[in-house]
Amino acid sequence: MEQANTNFKNSTISREEINKLPLVKFEGPIHVIDIEKKVKPSVNRLLDEKVLGFDTETKPSFKKGVSYPPALIQFATEKEVWLFRINCKGLHDHILHLLQTEETTKVGVALHDDIKHLQKVKKFKPSGFLDLATIANEAGIVKRGLRNMTGMILRSRLSKSAQLTNWAQANLTTNQLTYAATDAWVSLKLYHRFKELELL
Repeated sequence: MEQANTNFKNSTISREEINKLPLVKFEGPIHVIDIEKKVKPSVNRLLDEKVLGFDTETKPSFKKGVSYPPALIQFATEKEVWLFRINCKGLHDHILHLLQTEETTKVGVALHDDIKHLQKVKKFKPSGFLDLATIANEAGIVKRGLRNMTGMILRSRLSKSAQLTNWAQANLTTNQLTYAATDAWVSLKLYHRFKELELL
């Protein structure tokens, strides 16, 4: 990655500038959790972490008034990513525990929307979430979406090629898996960069 900026007061980045940056993608192990017996050991592994990158993916709707619940929850460590296909098995109690514990911090962007949509699957009391967009706002960053912040702070380009694909389909493509894993992993990278810059 290129050297990042350190002064973000009223800073922004254009689409053209982002498109010139090197593409970033997660290249480590991706664990797809699509059967119940995988849930508990996967969550137990994640509970060992103090901080996780977090994101969700939802089947897009192209009709007004039609929406779908999240199909995927992503949790990232520095070296591995876990993708829970909740459209297959719903929000398992072990996943709910991870979403509700303060012991493990979940970091991401625009978390209010993710949590609101997950609540439609099953009610829970979210705890231990840190929205990086809030930190970015306090730092004076104007454009606070994940792609914009990846460009501005990490000097890398985040692909959005799989964003509007069907996340509820029977088999996710390699491109979808990489896209989903990268989003959560980049959130964790941003968190660590914010700490380096003493914004946290």
